[in-house]
Amino acid sequence: MRAAALILAMLVLPAVAYAEDKTFLPRAVIAAGLKQADCDVPIEEVTELDPDDLGGGLKLIQVSCWRAAYNFGSILFAVDPNAREQARLLQFDIVGENGMLAKSYSIDLPDFDAKKKTLSSYHKARGVGDCGTIGEWRWTGHDFKLTGFWDKEKCDGELFDVDARDAKWRVYPFRK
Repeated sequence: MRAAALILAMLVLPAVAYAEDKTFLPRAVIAAGLKQADCDVPIEEVTELDPDDLGGGLKLIQVSCWRAAYNFGSILFAVDPNAREQARLLQFDIVGENGMLAKSYSIDLPDFDAKKKTLSSYHKARGVGDCGTIGEWRWTGHDFKLTGFWDKEKCDGELFDVDARDAKWRVYPFRK
């Protein structure tokens, strides 16, 4: 799971100085994205995952944005490998605390399925991992469209299982 690899890289491994030649995106593009998304990870400590294929000649790049005790957030870019300096920072529809749609540049604990062209995100509401939210988006060829959002509000001692979306979850369905 790519999310687990990023958690390991961000929380367990020591911070490694930023090296321009070992990243897919130019440093200036990453710095601009971090600023626009109001990230708090210093550019010297940024983790960038290997590119995923979005299709149509585009790649998806995930860059660390913030980190906390048991969650982290990333920003994502759609990138033409032949024009990396023109990478586009992606923005996502999310469901806010009031149940209304909002916009965000960062996604919590993201995981991309390259075969299905879907992105999922989950946020643990507390460290024990017994409540939280899940979001899903489908790649349209230009952006990610929100297709579903689940919220397990009750912190009931039962582990937060991102694959079990049953009656304990409040569902916000969206058109696919």
